[in-house]
Amino acid sequence: MPGCDSPTRFESIEYSSVSDPAQLAILVEQETVLTIAALKWKGGARASVSITYDAPWGMHPDHRLATDAVIERGMRLDLELVSSIYAKTEFHHWIDTYKRDLVPHGIRFFGHGHTHAFHDTMTFDEAYESFKMNFDFMEEWGLNPKAYAYPGSSGKSPSTQLANRLAGFICARGSTIEWNEYFVAPHAETEPQNWYFLPSVVMGNASNWYIDVHEKLVPILDEAVAQGAWVILTYHSIGIPQGWSYYPIDDFLQDLEAIQTRNIWNANMDAAAAYLAERSRLQFELTGAKANNREIWLDIKIDDGLPDGTYSEPLTFSVAAEKRLIGFEGPITSVPAFNNNTANFEAVPDGSIYRIRLSR
Repeated sequence: MPGCDSPTRFESIEYSSVSDPAQLAILVEQETVLTIAALKWKGGARASVSITYDAPWGMHPDHRLATDAVIERGMRLDLELVSSIYAKTEFHHWIDTYKRDLVPHGIRFFGHGHTHAFHDTMTFDEAYESFKMNFDFMEEWGLNPKAYAYPGSSGKSPSTQLANRLAGFICARGSTIEWNEYFVAPHAETEPQNWYFLPSVVMGNASNWYIDVHEKLVPILDEAVAQGAWVILTYHSIGIPQGWSYYPIDDFLQDLEAIQTRNIWNANMDAAAAYLAERSRLQFELTGAKANNREIWLDIKIDDGLPDGTYSEPLTFSVAAEKRLIGFEGPITSVPAFNNNTANFEAVPDGSIYRIRLSR
């Protein structure tokens, strides 16, 4: 390697997990020379918020109010996909519109059933068929199905949740009206309590229990930051007064501004779910360590043991060294930000090996 003439192996080197399972400490000759950790949220954000919109986009001209606002701000939003609608010849053209006009701008789609039905009222086989048809159609249409949301939040039955998982979805959204349930994976928790009934905050005026104006959302966002949690927002009828659970567009715009002005990762629902799952299953392995009188270099394998085709969300890693960091090599998805003895980088934990070079 450049700058490492006549390298020699250390006689004593070890590595061990520290208090956080997503963190690794490397000791060389009984001295900690480096720690590496996956940050709780992308970019080191304090919390994550997913904006989900239960709307068959395009079936009403004012559906654009929400997506235009999100796209203008460079933010992320998820839309429902009820596959029986778009399997019809007269509506199928919308799929191409979605892929051309929405997906490239951070708009993704979550499964919402083959029909918009209450799946807890179905048998296991009926629910599985609906979920599976929904998943398969989305896959066939190139919409990369991962996340799901139960119509009417009708997914509380363990049978329904199992059917959803077996159909191929990695998570499923439900809802709650309980304050303490709004905050997914808070504090030191690394995963949701239930991947297949993720609680969400329901927005709109359909119930006194829902969040119907911006001012009621602000304390939820602040608490998400305080707890280091993930919050999922469920909207209906944004800027459409005659629609179910109407939410004013002006309040929605204030919601977007509030998210942007806080240290929050605005993530698509499937991205936040994949990030959490990957981080919670991280495995570090020191595969090589050499040095000369000027440099140390360490080879570290990072893997999550999950299917790479499904779980491909880059994690943000932080490296801190006792000595100055000199170089970094590996299949990263961002340019490392070096600051003497610290650096951050993004990478998918797919079993690749990363070489970190330190001053001696």
